[in-house]
Amino acid sequence: MIRNLPRLADTTFDLLVVGGGIHGLAVAYDAAQRGLAVALVERGDFGSGLSFNHQRTVHGGLRSLQTFDLGRARESIHERRALARVAPHLLRPLPFLMGTYRALTRGRLALRAGFRVDAFLGRGRNRDVVPELHLPAARLVSRAACARLFPGIRTDGLTGGAMWYDYQTIEPHRLTLAFGLGADAHGAVLANYVEAREAIREGGRIAGMRARDLLSGADLDVRARVTLNAAGSHAGRVMGAFGVARPFPLVTTMNLVTTRPVSELALAAPAADGRTLTLVPWHGRALVGTSQSVETTDVPDLTPTAAEVDAFLADVNHAFPALQLGRADVALVHRGLVPAATGRHGQPTLRSRSDVRDHAADGVPGALTVVGVKYTTARSVAARAVDRVEKMLGRPRTACRTETQALPGAGIADVEALAIENARRARLDLDEDVLRALTRVYGTRCPGVIAVAGERRELAERLTPGCAVLKAEIVHAVREEMAVSLADAVLRRTALAHTAAPGPDVVDAAAALMAGELGWTAERVESERAALHAALTVP
Repeated sequence: MIRNLPRLADTTFDLLVVGGGIHGLAVAYDAAQRGLAVALVERGDFGSGLSFNHQRTVHGGLRSLQTFDLGRARESIHERRALARVAPHLLRPLPFLMGTYRALTRGRLALRAGFRVDAFLGRGRNRDVVPELHLPAARLVSRAACARLFPGIRTDGLTGGAMWYDYQTIEPHRLTLAFGLGADAHGAVLANYVEAREAIREGGRIAGMRARDLLSGADLDVRARVTLNAAGSHAGRVMGAFGVARPFPLVTTMNLVTTRPVSELALAAPAADGRTLTLVPWHGRALVGTSQSVETTDVPDLTPTAAEVDAFLADVNHAFPALQLGRADVALVHRGLVPAATGRHGQPTLRSRSDVRDHAADGVPGALTVVGVKYTTARSVAARAVDRVEKMLGRPRTACRTETQALPGAGIADVEALAIENARRARLDLDEDVLRALTRVYGTRCPGVIAVAGERRELAERLTPGCAVLKAEIVHAVREEMAVSLADAVLRRTALAHTAAPGPDVVDAAAALMAGELGWTAERVESERAALHAALTVP
């Protein structure tokens, strides 16, 4: 992927997508696959908003059964399977356990009934999925087994446990980026750090957006027959640019990466207010979530306060008493903004359903807004949106292939042999840990990184001795994956900040490599280091 702003300005596209989170990238990928001329602009980096700040799981919609929302549960099961088919190298099965109690909704009878419905809806969950990703059926376990597997579980009224399986995204940033790489491979023109500011109008119709390159300050017009707003927490602002005055309330959410070691079993338990929290193993550490603000906001501010972190820690310690987390145990804070709805008693809650809005109904033809609420179902929401775009363009409906077409990096099965062969051709002696990391992160795209490593001996070295990331990965991120800031490379192209902020030696090495590629001054290097530090600081 290369930032080609002249092409953005010189072409009239079929579709302009505003927003480069998972929903926007999935729309661009699907539309480009169907043969549309597609542009996408993102005011930050790809996947830098809620698509980055989530709990790294792909859910099958079991919770939807609690509200008898069978349609949503069916969609989630279907999309969980679709992601397992198109990106198997980036997922792994993850067992979940929660206690059962003498209660209506958390009792064994209710959960047994829910599991039977889930088994019926998900009877094809493993069809055409590689055996390594087959998910066992959900089941109930005994009280003794639950107490043994769930340290510190509240035993008062405990009758047993309920266990089910979903997927964990091993490299979540790479899964999001894969949709962008797929869009690029099918001819879409993508650019990060380009902000859509004002609508272009032709005869009352939206005909694209006036945008600004936030790196150079230059303005450009991006013209398109249809403009689709997938700007996430900024969707309300973009709707305003269309001339659509609609409230777009948001609630803030938060997950915490801790320093605590945990088993490979995810746990679920209620907080004091009854909301279900989950503890997920994340590269050997406990990742806990998800908190939700009690008030809505229309300001896209992702900066958490110390008071918010402390309040969430209290909730986590209520749900998982064995942890007893303190501020010193928090390594990273992941913060997101999610579309809100009004729940019971007028309290804000997470919006439960995604939406594709055609603004012709608002008197603004040529514009759509996608309101996405769940990472797992982004692909299917994108497919519905592109169906609508084709109708608006007067084109016959084209079959969507994103459900079965492997994403970039998810090709052949024996990726390790591919990596070894390419390392041999490049005359590189890469150790097993590095080869394993390359194949896990890049899949069949690892030869591109290995080719960069073969350019000179220094690039085949680790960033620092204790780090499995090669210097070549930073250079590859700049040249091939549109990384233009230090945070892009460290947070969203490599695995350097999965469980904690990287040390100063790692940051210095990465910054020096990017400075060499992009011609940064010493002042620019220092500002990049400061921005990365701010993004990783725990309040």
